[in-house]
Amino acid sequence: MTKTIRLQSDSNAHDRPWRVAVEQGFFAAEGLNVEYYEDNPKGAAGRVEDFSQRWKESQLQKGALEVYPVCEWGAIERVQALGGGKIIGLDTTVRTGALMVAKDSKIQSPAELRNVPIAVTWHAGTFYAAIEVLEAAGVPFEEITLVHANDRLEALLGGTTQAAALMEPLVSRALAAGARKIADLRWRGGIVAGNDVDEDTAAKLRRALNRAIAWLRENEDRSRAEVLRDLEPEQRANGLMPELVGVKTYRPEEFQEKVDWMLDRGFLKDAPDYAEVVRSK
Repeated sequence: MTKTIRLQSDSNAHDRPWRVAVEQGFFAAEGLNVEYYEDNPKGAAGRVEDFSQRWKESQLQKGALEVYPVCEWGAIERVQALGGGKIIGLDTTVRTGALMVAKDSKIQSPAELRNVPIAVTWHAGTFYAAIEVLEAAGVPFEEITLVHANDRLEALLGGTTQAAALMEPLVSRALAAGARKIADLRWRGGIVAGNDVDEDTAAKLRRALNRAIAWLRENEDRSRAEVLRDLEPEQRANGLMPELVGVKTYRPEEFQEKVDWMLDRGFLKDAPDYAEVVRSK
């Protein structure tokens, strides 16, 4: 009997391997019927500050989804805070983004963003990645000012903030509007699966996704056309591509490193136990 898996995308660019696995029949070859949903039906209005009220998270809690990709930090936080589900692996790509400033801003480096409001999606990948980059540039955590914006691009271009942490297609759209990139952002994603997804099913998902990564690696032009689908064709040649690395096992030492980082900055109340949050092979 074919098992149905309902999946909510996190980012059309970063999650393109999931869509490729659907379109090329890689999930079907594993005996899975994957229903893939892109974006959330509420658009930017659905990117609310309280992540428990966002579309993916609310749907997983209600049992309307079996699987969703999210940033690595968010995967830990969601499973602990919302209850239920497990992280079944690190996702298919090293995700990419950029810290951007408005075209008329005098800011030239991340260090100059000390105490400057930066538009982010609260507790999403660019939120955490921006903190890492700013701290690496010498900005103390207590002097990093992140503000939630449902529409970060509008916050930047409309002058609500001088800076924003963005990923594609927003990076290319910001550049086209004259904004400047002052730092690259990189982070991993985690795959969260509901309690009904057993290890046999999780293994099938991982194999199909890694076949999709191999398919995308075969041809750079085809890969760009797929991954940067949300950009205008003329923008794809210079668009920001994620690194296609394939699904990886989430190892205890990697998990603990992220947990310690989040605890130090007050993003977790308690230290989650690896065995309770991660389903390892």
